[in-house]
Amino acid sequence: MAIKVVVHFKALKDKQEAFESIMRTVATELPGVSGCHGVEVLRDRDDACHFTLVENWENEAIHKAHIDGLVADGTWAAISSHLAEDPASSYFQTL
Repeated sequence: MAIKVVVHFKALKDKQEAFESIMRTVATELPGVSGCHGVEVLRDRDDACHFTLVENWENEAIHKAHIDGLVADGTWAAISSHLAEDPASSYFQTL
């Protein structure tokens, strides 16, 4: 069953521009990952350090495997070094 993953990020103020660059890369590269059917990257109009991803995935297991790969290859550590707090994420399905 297709799912949506919504992830909220809070970048460190002094790393906001670098994190925005990472998010721009995510916007172009994530749709090329097997099982990902698209992503929308949003930046809060009132808080430039707050970003939200809305990802479309084939299923939850494929998304979790993708995240496991990011952790294993060190990509997640590089991303999280830009964050003021742990991201909050949830899985959704269309009614």
